[in-house]
Amino acid sequence: MKIKSIIETTKCIYAVSDDVDTVFNKMNEPYFFADTLFSKDEESDLPHFGSALAHAETNDHYKDCDGEPIYVVGHMQVLFNTSKIEKVYPMDREISGVEE
Repeated sequence: MKIKSIIETTKCIYAVSDDVDTVFNKMNEPYFFADTLFSKDEESDLPHFGSALAHAETNDHYKDCDGEPIYVVGHMQVLFNTSKIEKVYPMDREISGVEE
């Protein structure tokens, strides 16, 4: 999955596949969906969006050391409330091992 921007809301940080221009165009609406990176540990069914990039980096570190990944990293559509968005900025990062 290619991460093209980061959206910070009042509650969380999201890594999304839309570029900044696309996000700003969507922000003309009160709500919009974006394809968002998430991770979860094996003990929990709850997705953690703020730690998804860190977990992807942890998986890469273990892979470089011939180990097994310890986090499930995937993506899902998230509904954003435009009024809760505080900051959007660009990112250019390919995330390997993302589950559908």
